[in-house]
Amino acid sequence: MPDTEKQDTKPPEQKEAIVSRIFGAYYSILPEPERSPELRAVLRGRLRLEKQDNQRNPLAVGDRVLFSQEEGTEEAIIEEILPRRSFLARSSPYETHVLAANVDRAVAVCALKDPSLRPGFIDRFLSACETGNVEPHLAFTKTDLLSEETVQFASSIECLELLRDLVDPEKEPDPPLEERESFTEESYDFLTALNYRRLGYPCYFLDLLSDESSPELDRLSEAVTSGTTLLTGHSGTGKSTLFNRLFGSGAQKTSDVSESTRKGRHTTTNPILMVLPDGGMVIDTPGIKEWGVAHLDRKELLESFRELEEASENCRFRNCDHAEGSTDCAVQEILQGHGQEILFPERQKSLDQMLESLKSPDRVRKGDYIKPTGRMRNK
Repeated sequence: MPDTEKQDTKPPEQKEAIVSRIFGAYYSILPEPERSPELRAVLRGRLRLEKQDNQRNPLAVGDRVLFSQEEGTEEAIIEEILPRRSFLARSSPYETHVLAANVDRAVAVCALKDPSLRPGFIDRFLSACETGNVEPHLAFTKTDLLSEETVQFASSIECLELLRDLVDPEKEPDPPLEERESFTEESYDFLTALNYRRLGYPCYFLDLLSDESSPELDRLSEAVTSGTTLLTGHSGTGKSTLFNRLFGSGAQKTSDVSESTRKGRHTTTNPILMVLPDGGMVIDTPGIKEWGVAHLDRKELLESFRELEEASENCRFRNCDHAEGSTDCAVQEILQGHGQEILFPERQKSLDQMLESLKSPDRVRKGDYIKPTGRMRNK
């Protein structure tokens, strides 16, 4: 009796998809080009073994992958991870967490009050965007909670003069900030926010409780209509409310600020990618408390600050790492207060603390900060 010939089995066809959610070792993926139906998938074993650079997960929401699916099965297998064109990451000395990949822009939602503004978080977010090839946007919310005095200050000549003086190495605020009876911490926070607009970052000042639209909200809405947008920020800053105003009232639930801690309650537990009716995509993230930058080295960190970008390009030394004590280094000249312009005090504070965290990753410096030159004053 002749041997039965073995029939050749054709391997399953590989198709492209976008990772939309991550659940431990499982993934939800959206097949291209329809981006539906959503499939549950697992990584091919060799891809799990190729995990690199202490990353929390080899995949991130927004990653593009090739997958296969056996006929008659519901679970897909991710066969290949395609190269990323951009990413947004935060890190500790022990772990890097890529929040999302292939993002066109990221919007950090920052409350001007309740909870108070946290420039250190903003600056770390901006550095992560600059080094990950992501366009950063800043949405400053809760303008409705600002006092009438702060609103008047924001539109005054004094506000513009102070902003100019604080970045001019030849000038000191006159009178000093602490001697101005009408100058409050709230005013200083607003001045800090305006500095980001001065640096060229798209900024939006929003009252999300008003039922009426506003030019600022319209500008932001127009900016996020195409491509992939990521929303991030601390809990309680109005991120979920802004999400609903931009992408639909039924898309995300909201929650209030905790009365006991004055901090927000988390409403999102994992990053999730959603496809919008017009073809764009949005990635919503959980409320983030800290944004570590341990995945950056000193040179990358310095060059992620826009105030130092031109100086870095014109530095006398090729591939200069801008180390402390370097002579004729254009970046060090600015940091030491000898350039035509210096960093805004809160930006200088953030940079110094970020550099310190790279040298002593297990030590977080807290409390009041005094710039070595003595120019900076406590708020």
